[in-house]
Amino acid sequence: MSGSPKVGELVNVLDAKQQPIGVGVFNPHSLYRVRMLSYAYETFDQSSVDSIIHHRLIEALSLRQQLNLPNPSTTAYRLFNSEGDGLSGLVIDVYNDIAVVSSSAYWAEQHRNMIEALISQCLPNTAILWRPQEKALKQDGWTLLKSSKPDENVIRTVHEKNITYEISFQHTQKTGLFLDQSENHQVVANLSKGKRVLDLYCYSGGFALHAAKSGASKVTAIDSSVDAIGLGKKNAELNHVNIEWICDDVNKHLSKAQEYDIVILDPPKLVPSRQHLEKATQHYRRLHEQVFQAMKPNSLLFTCNCSSAMTWDLFTAMLRDAATASKKRIRCLGKYSASPDHPTLPAFPEGEYLRAVLLSVM
Repeated sequence: MSGSPKVGELVNVLDAKQQPIGVGVFNPHSLYRVRMLSYAYETFDQSSVDSIIHHRLIEALSLRQQLNLPNPSTTAYRLFNSEGDGLSGLVIDVYNDIAVVSSSAYWAEQHRNMIEALISQCLPNTAILWRPQEKALKQDGWTLLKSSKPDENVIRTVHEKNITYEISFQHTQKTGLFLDQSENHQVVANLSKGKRVLDLYCYSGGFALHAAKSGASKVTAIDSSVDAIGLGKKNAELNHVNIEWICDDVNKHLSKAQEYDIVILDPPKLVPSRQHLEKATQHYRRLHEQVFQAMKPNSLLFTCNCSSAMTWDLFTAMLRDAATASKKRIRCLGKYSASPDHPTLPAFPEGEYLRAVLLSVM
């Protein structure tokens, strides 16, 4: 390193032959000393953070337009996906006329006013809710100033593949919805007509609502969160569907799997880092063993893992071992990841954190 760059300052990154690789933001407090924002082969103006952010936002907006987002049936989507869209630590989800910004990097907090102004340029008449990720920002060296005034309780009604959701942004997980599961909801919906469907760890009912709307003969949704079940019930009313909601520890109801044709298993993230991998893998395995043991022959399991440290190989090996221990035979019918509005980089496999598998259980 030459010179004395300040935190958040743009720095040039060179290779061993002193040839330019690109430009990034410097942070001596972070595990990531430099977060790359642009590369030498790119021809746009890279002279300032402002010009780089503006270019990346325009790129992201153009990609979503190519994906036909938003559209009349889907008004909630991811506009910006951190590394996948070229700005590490910045996520933007759009819900109708509200953009929810999830910030997990020092540089993003440092340039918050600029980012908000540029979002407003790209999305006129859109309100912005800024949601800093406290744990990640602390690891990045940024100290959040605590506000004594709670966020305004903003409520919006949005659509995802013709399913209607009411979102209270004061009481949400992630930015409001699990938008990464949008395409996977459709996978389950396409299989649900006339079937009995059990949605475990249902949150506000993404899988359950799509199954019920697609003509499932019975849908049961279980989650331990009172707020999540309350949102789910409201969403069921908005979509005029009948769902049995159970607010309880999911582990107490795993045996119910024997009563259903399709089971969705979408537990919360259990592997925050590689050091937790072994312990979490054992938990995943025990969970799947109980579900496999309960499931009746010729039923389907749609199971999800949102921990990037658990790779495809580890996830499928765990499923294999759990099925063997349960004396069940499983067949893989399909593998799925996050929706297309969550792009990832081939050079950054950790960005592909969501893995879902459709299994036939015999």
